[in-house]
Amino acid sequence: MNPQTLSVALFPVFFGMVIVWFVLIKLLFNRLERAHPQKYEAMGRPSLFLRNHIAGSWATLKFLVGREHRALNDRYLSKLSDAMLIFFAVYLLLFFGLFIGLAGQAPAA
Repeated sequence: MNPQTLSVALFPVFFGMVIVWFVLIKLLFNRLERAHPQKYEAMGRPSLFLRNHIAGSWATLKFLVGREHRALNDRYLSKLSDAMLIFFAVYLLLFFGLFIGLAGQAPAA
């Protein structure tokens, strides 16, 4: 499959994954705000759009990668956070795999 066909075929997949990610983030923020307001405050009250800033995004990523949900003893939050971490890893692998694959097929100058 040529690079152009591959990128056109995978665009809807990546677009769909971004939409799913936004839904997962919204679920995470809602759960933290309702069930764990102290943690939500400590993270800077992150939001999908309104209070979206680099510190909030970094705090969210740190929460997921650092598996900080474990200390909160919330089964739903733990399942959601673990699923999000796996989803994020799969997304990165696909994205960088596509990038490396397309870069490797680029004609030499």
